Amino acid sequence: MLSTLIGIAACNADIPVKFYRTAGLINLFSEGKAKGSLTALKKKLNNAQILILDEFGYVPYDRAGAQLLFDYLSEIHEQKPVILNTNLEFSQWVNVLYDERMTTALIGRLTHHVELILFPGGNNRLRESSINETWNRINTQEVGNHGEK
Repeated sequence: MLSTLIGIAACNADIPVKFYRTAGLINLFSEGKAKGSLTALKKKLNNAQILILDEFGYVPYDRAGAQLLFDYLSEIHEQKPVILNTNLEFSQWVNVLYDERMTTALIGRLTHHVELILFPGGNNRLRESSINETWNRINTQEVGNHGEK
């Protein structure tokens, strides 16, 4: 939510922003490379002054797509802010990107001049979900049934 609000504030200040789910951008990179339109895609991305990547690491990426993401983030390193949302610790990124050297290099670039914001604790969506009410009802029934035995 914070990255979305930053993006909206930037847009309201006439600062161009691009927002992507990371897997979606990687798919665009892979498709662009296959179709020969990768340069045009990068040019479109370069029109933005801020790049927001959401859900980094929620799904594993294909090796070629991860390399294309690395290449692009390396190209724009120190040229524009990148906001990256993830629930993975840096030590787990290699499980998504597959290549230890590339993962280390990407973490180095992204953390070079960084403002790292950590949000400890549970998942707010899950905590606020109606499933909790159902879960509590089930637990209450189980506790009640165990007491009758």
